[in-house]
Amino acid sequence: MKFFLLLAVLAVLVANSLALKNVCGLEHSRNGDGRISCEAYIPSWSFDSKAKECVKFIYGGCGGNDNRFSSKEDCEAKCLE
Repeated sequence: MKFFLLLAVLAVLVANSLALKNVCGLEHSRNGDGRISCEAYIPSWSFDSKAKECVKFIYGGCGGNDNRFSSKEDCEAKCLE
């Protein structure tokens, strides 16, 4: 029984690790949802999976996705491991 519990915990940890890495494959975060433009001005970074580099953009404060980082260093640490 303990073996199966350990195996289940290991499977959850591996799945969580893979899910966290997948944010780098999402399309670039953007301002708003395509219909509205939000008013914040937040310098941010997003990973461009085609160019394999982190790119700077201005986040408006709404919409977007998890492919958004507060610094180039955070983006590179997450996506260029």
